[in-house]
Amino acid sequence: MSPTALRRALHAAAAGLLLVAWLGSWELFRVTVFAVAALAAILETIRLGRPEFREFLARQIPAFRPGEQRRPSGALWLAFGLAAAAFFPPQAGVVGVLAATLGDPAASLVGSRFGGGKAKSWAGSAAAFGVITLAALAGHVGWRTALVAGLVGAALERWSPPLDDNLVVAPGVALVVRLLA
Repeated sequence: MSPTALRRALHAAAAGLLLVAWLGSWELFRVTVFAVAALAAILETIRLGRPEFREFLARQIPAFRPGEQRRPSGALWLAFGLAAAAFFPPQAGVVGVLAATLGDPAASLVGSRFGGGKAKSWAGSAAAFGVITLAALAGHVGWRTALVAGLVGAALERWSPPLDDNLVVAPGVALVVRLLA
């Protein structure tokens, strides 16, 4: 499996694992998200401070980008973004989590095939919009809220510098749902 495909799979797997916890209760969901974020912070601190551990992780989980050798990984930012979304009420938080964990891999997959070789493409943004809108509808919000959530999520996924999109999509979409639903 390529590093890009592995990153996409890890994103989507986060949605599945977190939704399993959410089926138990919203509190279990929150505890799970916060525990994952704490674990990610600990691992990243060790990974960035210990070259031998960084190399070990890179061999075991070949999903790190070259630029993540000396800076926090997208996985850490995703964990923090999901934790931020967990502060919202259940409906908004779950839609935010689904937006981040499913919208980003959809954008990557479609963008890499139909985006003309650009890192961020209109094709990828359209895919993110579609998936995030569907995630919002699955979260039982109205069409207007779902469309705005899809637009905001796709925009944050595409234009989030200097912040990592993994950090801002989940809480951004959760905020939209909280305000409009």
